[in-house]
Parts: sequence; structure tokens; C-alpha cells
Amino acid sequence: MINELNIKYFLCLAETLNFTEVGKQMYISQQAVSKHIAGLEEDLGVQLLIRSRNRVELTENGLKYYNFFRSVVDGYRVLRAEIEQNQVCRVRNIRIGYQNWIDFGPAPGTAMAALRANYPDLYLLGERHEPNKLLDLLYKGELDMILIHKRFVPRLEGAHRLALITTPMQVVVSRHNRLYREGADYRIFSTEPMLIDSFEGESTAGTTMRAHKESRRYGFDPREVVVLPNRDSVYTAAELDRGIFFGSSMSQMSGSTTLVSYDTDVMETLYCVWRDEEERSYLEKYAKQLQKEYQLLEEHYLTYRTWDGNG
Repeated sequence: MINELNIKYFLCLAETLNFTEVGKQMYISQQAVSKHIAGLEEDLGVQLLIRSRNRVELTENGLKYYNFFRSVVDGYRVLRAEIEQNQVCRVRNIRIGYQNWIDFGPAPGTAMAALRANYPDLYLLGERHEPNKLLDLLYKGELDMILIHKRFVPRLEGAHRLALITTPMQVVVSRHNRLYREGADYRIFSTEPMLIDSFEGESTAGTTMRAHKESRRYGFDPREVVVLPNRDSVYTAAELDRGIFFGSSMSQMSGSTTLVSYDTDVMETLYCVWRDEEERSYLEKYAKQLQKEYQLLEEHYLTYRTWDGNG
């Protein structure tokens, strides 16, 4: 079996071509260096170096072995660094995905602050996506946990889920809508054109079917479904009175004063869904702490629709 130390000394000698220099760098005698090189030559069955009184040269086979061993060592270092970095990310970060256009309030941060009492090096590493993308990233193991509305969450094998907070869904319309009335019943918009954003990889027909299914939850029958590429486009189209859309009362409303929201009788629950990993028990602990934080906020939020204490 080839000795790893022999390879180490050979690489150093091949690069310096000086036994004395190798001895200085490796803190061993020249005789010990010679012994290691001789041992490697014996293991390989070839001569690696030509030694003369004033010169050391690599043989043709020595150069080939040098290139081979150097590539292996360099590749090993790169691979080890990559694996160590991945381990650091997995151990010190909860890779969390947030459903786009949702205002999650202070709970994610306060829950993490509480958890750091026992896990001081733990952090959230978050990213926002539409629901289908979140689920796909969770399936692939690229996210550890997601915060997502219940209606988008199927039963996931090897995953846990925990209800966090339940809030009413809303109908969002423009003040320029012909039916707009302050304090009106949301049902008056039941036949208005419906705006909906498509999910990644979803066909227009698939999005349209999802829109009709969603509408039925509210008793709506829109005369038209307008499919748009993303949620930002939905908000813009609504501001321009192209139609209405359904959104969570936790949605991040745009800064425009053009849009108005009406509470519906349909309730929606925010869920925390995470991967089942026994060696990372802090995932479940974070989920439960998150649930606790939302429970403390829920009554105030349902009354005032703000996360702060001002009401």
C-alpha cells in the first residue's frame, strides 16, 4: 500500500528539487526525505528522480506521477472545503422559504432570538418563492423549512407540519371599480374578472382551472379569468381596475392607496412545514417556538390587522 507521507514528501521535492529545502519545510532530515522517496519508488516500481551531486530531476515517470498525485491532492482539498462549507451551512443555518407576498410580522425573528438561548450559532437563511417553488425546493432538500398557506400543502412524506395562525382571506379591488362601496359585502364582486398569477411550470389552462377552483371557495363565478406571470403583475392590474383577486389578510399590500380589501368568510391557516431530520432537532423546536409567538400575536392581529402594539 502506498504511504501518504511518501506522496507528501515526493510532491514537495518535485516542486523544490532540493532535499535540503524539503527537510526545512517538513521539519525532517535530508536522510528521512531520501528514505520516504525511496519507499515510494519501491511501492510504485519505478524511478521517480534522477539524483546527481548538484542536481535533482524528475524522470519521465516521475513527472507523470507528480501530475497525477498533485491533481488528486488538489481535488481532495477542493472537495473537503466544499463539504466542510456545506456542513457549516447545514449546521448553523435553517434554510427557510417564505411564501411570496406575505407579511409574516415579527414572529420568525422573535422565535429565532428565543431559540438562540440554546443554539447561539443558529441563524435563519431565508428566500421567497411562490408556493409550488417552495414545495419543490423542500422536496429536493434545498430548503429545510417553509412557511406556506394550508391550501397549497399536500401530505408530504418524511415531513412535519404545524399550524401557526389562522386569518381571513380577502377580496382585493380597486377604488375605481364600478361596484366599490365602503363597507360593502364582498359578494357583490362575485362575477368580476379574476386576476391570478401562474406558478412556475404551470400552463395557462392549469392556472385557469385553479382560478375557478379558488373562486368556488368564495361562491364566486368570475366572468373572466386573467392569468398574469407573477404576483406583482396581479397587484398592478388590480390597481388599474382590470379585475379583482383573492389574497390573505397577511398579504404585503402595495404602497398605493388605490386598492381596498374586504374580509371574506373563508379562513386560511399559515403552516410551518419542515423536513424530518432527527440529527437537527432544532427544526422542530423552532417550529414550536414560532407557533408560540404567533399565538401571542393572533388576537391583536385579528382585531387590528397590524403586528405592532399600537392598534
